[in-house]
Amino acid sequence: MSAPDRPETVRIATWNLHGFVGEGRLPDPERSFRVVESFSADIVALQEVDGRTHLGRLPEAFERVRDALGGHLAETRLFGPPSREYGHALWSRHPFEHVSLHRLPGPGMEPRGVIEAVVVTPLGRLRVLSAHFGLDPRARPRQGAFVASLVKPDLPTVALGDFNEWRRSGPVHHALKAALPVHRPVPTWPVGRPFACLDRLYASRTVTLRSIKAVRAAAPASDHLPLVAEIAF
Repeated sequence: MSAPDRPETVRIATWNLHGFVGEGRLPDPERSFRVVESFSADIVALQEVDGRTHLGRLPEAFERVRDALGGHLAETRLFGPPSREYGHALWSRHPFEHVSLHRLPGPGMEPRGVIEAVVVTPLGRLRVLSAHFGLDPRARPRQGAFVASLVKPDLPTVALGDFNEWRRSGPVHHALKAALPVHRPVPTWPVGRPFACLDRLYASRTVTLRSIKAVRAAAPASDHLPLVAEIAF
């Protein structure tokens, strides 16, 4: 991926890949990777890395991400047999100093997780919490509280991902904003007429949010719009 043109900031993005499925309802990884390339981001959280062939997805989804993007990749393969796993990933242009994978509390039909990583950026060390919350509304408040519990005062911290909360000020928002008060809601779903802020970014007080926007040009590549932010710390 090409380097960003604003070295005084870190560009960070989150996008639900929807198993590489967009317009036409067929998986097209090359189209998805062109979209990711267009971000020129330093750090990208990717949800629904999905190799479930019985649902019409392509096998080896995680391998496709790793081969296409290069750089540094942290993965949480949550379930599925080899080459047909489902989960999410955190990509970085800069090296990871530390990576931990956590299972999120339920209930829910599918396991969910969060990737905790310390990224060594040109601006300094940044803790990134990359998550994909469940569809069961009983689980999301617990999942929000769990991610908030990972926040520590030692480093600038960002939590981002698909939090699957329809209300802008629901229990997930309240849990995360209490720990990471820098936040600006942006609708990302559905791509045609986005009204729900499912994809979000929360940051610690030591982080300045210079800009944040949904990238509408990527609409045909998923059912979610990518969320791209410029931060400084």
